[in-house]
Amino acid sequence: MKSAVRPASVRPSATEGPRFQEILDALRADISDGRVGVGERLPTEQELCLRFSASRYTVREALRRLQDLGLIARRQGSGSVVTAARPDGRFHNTLSSLAEIGQYASSTRLEVLAVEKILVEGRTAELLRSQPDTPWVRVVALRRQPGERTPLCYTEVFLPAAFDDVAQAIGTFPVAVYAVLESRYGLRIEEVVQSIEATSADANLASRLSVEVGTPILVVIRHYLDAEGNALEVAVSSHAAGRYRYEMTLQRSG
Repeated sequence: MKSAVRPASVRPSATEGPRFQEILDALRADISDGRVGVGERLPTEQELCLRFSASRYTVREALRRLQDLGLIARRQGSGSVVTAARPDGRFHNTLSSLAEIGQYASSTRLEVLAVEKILVEGRTAELLRSQPDTPWVRVVALRRQPGERTPLCYTEVFLPAAFDDVAQAIGTFPVAVYAVLESRYGLRIEEVVQSIEATSADANLASRLSVEVGTPILVVIRHYLDAEGNALEVAVSSHAAGRYRYEMTLQRSG
């Protein structure tokens, strides 16, 4: 008799928490050993739930991490297709919502290098959309994938000085900074304005990311705004070439 499949809305219990890693490891082995080849489809979510006796939530977490490793591509309505037999070393990002930003934060780790209080001026004030001489807190960190020594990116997080307690705790909680601001202060992020630009590594970035000076760098800047358009958080993340890929899907609107 087959075990019942729990509905997708049911989250795994505390004892099931590590299950996604077991599923991830098993599927990686299937792919690397050639049991599921490049271009072939993985079993459906329901089939994986039955195979591993796991919730759909847990299976989806394992599939999401396979996608982050660059091993599969997931498309709504068409399942998961194997795109590579082994990880290519870069982080594949398909962020399209605040929830997915939260997942990105929880699936990587921050190593905080410095926390400092600053009075913003000049280009920094422009970046933060702030009046000159306004106090902010700047957190400098390296973001890594679990188990990896090579940094995924060099990140600067800027918070208004009123949120110094959150700034001091960055790196100690496994969720996105904006989520802590919302829960601790009762705030609400209404939108995230994101810009992406290309540059090259100066001496500081080269040292932090373990690359040569002049290496191409992809910079992702996110402004987390409230309903009035005030920046409650600004994050600037610099990624070395070959370590990050951003992907989005555009659909015809008419």
